[in-house]
Amino acid sequence: MGLLGRRRWRARQRVRLSAVADRIGARNGSVLKDEFSGGTGFNGPLTLGVITLRKGSPVEISREQIDAALAIGYTRPSPPPCDQVCGFAVTPDLPVLHIKTYAAGKVIPHHGEVPEGQTGVSVSLT
Repeated sequence: MGLLGRRRWRARQRVRLSAVADRIGARNGSVLKDEFSGGTGFNGPLTLGVITLRKGSPVEISREQIDAALAIGYTRPSPPPCDQVCGFAVTPDLPVLHIKTYAAGKVIPHHGEVPEGQTGVSVSLT
């Protein structure tokens, strides 16, 4: 695959990952980070990372995010429920998905402490 072919592939992957993020509501709440990384040379696969702050408890938010993932075709992770870290392995036609929640008072690396009454959510799609 030539340089132009790789650029087109990355562009399609960006659209695909972004569409899945939208379908599972990864950008709900206040967005702290929404960026792509990797996908070139030896930098590993293309990954979309989205970090948000949302109102509600970590358990509520985690279950909402898991339900949204299940609704678009992901297989229920084991062991359910995933109250802090949850990974959805290989699912046909969907990227690998990892969700991590941060309770109020916990620190989201590079983004600071989660305010009272909110939950931090980190979603990674690869």
